[in-house]
Amino acid sequence: MITILGGEVLSALGNKTLQLQLMKEGKYQTVDKSVNVFEQIKTLPYYAIQDEGSFEPLFDPIPYLIQLVTSLFEQHDFSESDRQRCGLFLGCAANDISLMIPLGTSIQENQRPQFSGGRVGNGVYADKLASEFGLNPLSLTYNTACTSSSNAILDAATMLEAGVVDYALVIGMEMFASHSFEGFVSMQLLAQQQTKPFDANRDGLLLGEALGVLLMSRDDVKPSPWQFCGGSSQCETHSVTGVNSDGSGVAQVIKSALQASGVSAEGITAVKSHGTASNLSDLAEVNGMKQIFNQSPSFFSLKPYIGHTLGSCGVSELVIMINAINNGFIPKTPNFEQQDDEINWTPTQVMIPCDSGVFLLNCFGFGGNNNALVIKKDVA
Repeated sequence: MITILGGEVLSALGNKTLQLQLMKEGKYQTVDKSVNVFEQIKTLPYYAIQDEGSFEPLFDPIPYLIQLVTSLFEQHDFSESDRQRCGLFLGCAANDISLMIPLGTSIQENQRPQFSGGRVGNGVYADKLASEFGLNPLSLTYNTACTSSSNAILDAATMLEAGVVDYALVIGMEMFASHSFEGFVSMQLLAQQQTKPFDANRDGLLLGEALGVLLMSRDDVKPSPWQFCGGSSQCETHSVTGVNSDGSGVAQVIKSALQASGVSAEGITAVKSHGTASNLSDLAEVNGMKQIFNQSPSFFSLKPYIGHTLGSCGVSELVIMINAINNGFIPKTPNFEQQDDEINWTPTQVMIPCDSGVFLLNCFGFGGNNNALVIKKDVA
């Protein structure tokens, strides 16, 4: 059995104490971001990382990732020998982080981009972390849009099950990128004030940044009450951007994940939905779940709390959900006001007491990559 030993996350919810407090109250924190799109200044809410009460931009994620990993390793008495048996799996939607500013500038100023000699890609970040902590040479990076770090979790579980490594450190990272922000604005995909998953008046997603780290193993190496039961990753070709609104692709990947996990739909305690608050994505997700569940399960979205963190959301939302369950609750979904007659299902509207169970985690990526994970926590 694959075990989940723990995780750490840095997001707009701040440290773990503030994170839990805000979720119990159904509250969140955003800042305003302004961009110039088509010669117009657009100012929209953004979920920036809060570190020690400050929303100062984090230009270099490595020092913060080192802090998170160090804390995680200390919590689990992770020795030098353990680290040598630990592979690294890093998911990020930004293919080459150092290209963000020059590409954004070139688009804005209509000129050729000027790249520095020290370009930094996801593999360089992985190499820095592996070297810093003396990890196993196995190091893989993932760029599958919004499913990047959840696909990293799936591959980590496969490598652990095969005995290639005894531990897996899975990283989900996403920083503010001006050209990505401008792209979402120009495509009119962002909400004007609030992100409202599954609400009749939802008008788009809001972006956010997050750094998340997750430590996994096997029960014969290190047991844990949290276990990874299985999952599935599939691509659908309905369009070049995303899922079919009839939910067929969503239903297929959820069904496959449940089969791989040996879990029935009736055995699911709650669903951590993808819940972006975009019109077609929310409709597709519920339509897909309706093909799996005979009645609406308890389902919730974490994106009103931290924004859509793109490649980081698989790891970051998993860690945040684990923190909530470990503290005895399933969070409510903020900003839901009016039921959509076409969806006709309602996400959690109150905090639900819960300290164990089996959970389905949905994640769907721009471009049609879908995945679903099943995890469980044993009763204490």
